[in-house]
Amino acid sequence: MRRIIFFAALAVSVLPVFAAAQSYAGAKALADRDEASVSKAQSGVLLASQGAAIDRIVPLCERAMGPAGMPPFVVVVELDAAGKIVATWREGNSDFAVCFEKQLGTLSLFVPPRAPFYTSFEMSMSAGD
Repeated sequence: MRRIIFFAALAVSVLPVFAAAQSYAGAKALADRDEASVSKAQSGVLLASQGAAIDRIVPLCERAMGPAGMPPFVVVVELDAAGKIVATWREGNSDFAVCFEKQLGTLSLFVPPRAPFYTSFEMSMSAGD
C-alpha cells in the first residue's frame, strides 16, 4: 500500500513539468529557463553545437525551401544526459521547418549540465542575411 501511495505522490508531483513540456509553449519556456541557467563557457559549447547542427541540416533541407526563402520558425529540443535529442516541438509549418525538425531528431548536441535539458533553435532569414 505504501508503494502505491508513494508512486501516486511521485506521479502527481512530476505532472506539472511533464504537462508543461507537452505543448510548444511549455517546452519553449523550459528552453528559455535552461539556456539562461548555463555558464558562459557552457553557453559557448551549446551555441557551437547548435551551429554545427544547423550547418549539417540546412543543405539537407534546402530543397524544401520555397522561392521566398525560409519563413521564420522555432524548434525546441529536449536533450538527455548524453546530449541526444529525445523530443522536439515546432512552431512554424513550412516544409523547411518540418524537414529541419525531422533532421534534428537524429542528432546529439552538447552534453548538458543536467537532464532533461531544453534548448531552442530560433530560425529566420531576412533579406540582409
